[in-house]
Amino acid sequence: MTRPGSAETAAETASEQWALVDEGWGREAVAFATLSEPANCREYVALHQLLGIEAGQEVLDVACGSGLAVELAAARGATAAGLDASARLVAIARDRAPEADIRVGDMNALPWGDGTFDVVTSFRGIWGTTPDAVAEVRRVLRPGGRVGLTVWGHIKDSPGAWALEPFTLASREKVANHAAMVSLGRPGAGEELLTAWGFEDVHRHEIPFAWEFADPDHYARALASTGPAYEAIQAVGEQAFLDHAREVAASRVRAGLPLRAVIFVVGYVATKPLDVPPPHDDEPSGSFLAPTPPSPGAERLRQDDVDELGYVMNASRLWGRMPGTLDGLFGLLSQCVKAGRLDQRTRGILVTATASTLGDAYCSFAWGGKLATSAGADLAAGVLLGDDTGLDPAEQVMASWARAVTRDANGTTSTDLQALRDVGYDDDQIMAITVFIALRLAFSTVNDALGATPDAELVAALPAAVADAVTWGRR
Repeated sequence: MTRPGSAETAAETASEQWALVDEGWGREAVAFATLSEPANCREYVALHQLLGIEAGQEVLDVACGSGLAVELAAARGATAAGLDASARLVAIARDRAPEADIRVGDMNALPWGDGTFDVVTSFRGIWGTTPDAVAEVRRVLRPGGRVGLTVWGHIKDSPGAWALEPFTLASREKVANHAAMVSLGRPGAGEELLTAWGFEDVHRHEIPFAWEFADPDHYARALASTGPAYEAIQAVGEQAFLDHAREVAASRVRAGLPLRAVIFVVGYVATKPLDVPPPHDDEPSGSFLAPTPPSPGAERLRQDDVDELGYVMNASRLWGRMPGTLDGLFGLLSQCVKAGRLDQRTRGILVTATASTLGDAYCSFAWGGKLATSAGADLAAGVLLGDDTGLDPAEQVMASWARAVTRDANGTTSTDLQALRDVGYDDDQIMAITVFIALRLAFSTVNDALGATPDAELVAALPAAVADAVTWGRR
């Protein structure tokens, strides 16, 4: 037996509530996913664009339903995740986005750790009746992370308000609850809620939204697959609901055109404050450029450095102007690492040989230190100075190839390539290694051209042999 108000009782109540959600939204999961949700694409794409979702970001969609928004976030290159209370909708979401981390659960107790995501979205999934879910959204966001929510706007003024009319067949109590749920669309309501939970830079946007249906039958079946329709069906029965919906739509039929219902939707975009102080106007940029203006991407780079290193690298300050490009560049490098089967030691040899030949002090210091950790300071210093006697024969040929590509890519010969084959590299690995070298050259070239200065903290932590070996480039 449990006491009223105990944790066990609360858990049982929550379980019952989510079972009801699954019954309402999950009972016609396939119909909802195929007949209703595709019309939401305008809404999903518009909010993703406002949030600047891009490759390499960690994105969570709360109340993800059958996962179309998760799938679209993944299509932009994001590492996507989702949560919904309906197991049947989640099954479809996992089928649509098999690489995504999609879970069944309660948005008031998100099953991810603090600071997991760069972006959290919820498309008409967080309501005026569930405001505490915003606290969980804030918890799982990284400092500087962004939240994007959509809610119904002024429905009665919408040209397509007719499409929601069948929902009013529900009981008076349910209809009243619907009004409370959509209250976040009222002027100032969403801004007040997000500000109350500690978000900054809260902005309200008009979001494009239109339902389209082939005919009244399509409309009736699509509408019947939703949660609000289930409440109406409980009151009048399924057949009566379908008949009424067809009647509502019949007068909206247009020759040669789909049924179309434009409904006002509001979007809110806001930012979680940073744990690290934002850059000051008088803070050195660490390069020839002026200090990078604050942005979610730039602050993510800053925060990642603070978490990993305890300070912000000058390279991160510089690339904060184009964080998505940096993510894309390192995404390509990761592909090369996988295709070339390049471990930490191998990457260290390639980068130190490339950077030292180019005359890039920054990457020579950074990767000389990494190579020293995996192979010893004397070996790392040797590679930086062009002495490969500490390397095995295959590594020596690879280091020579990196220097040849860096010095004069037009000067390489088939003999150079054969030397790589002779020590065991196949052509796929040679391709991956060469692309890796070229991408590292691109990174170093941007840093050097724009005056990125090696970090004092970085150099101070190096073994003396590595620090003393680097006598070129910017100091």
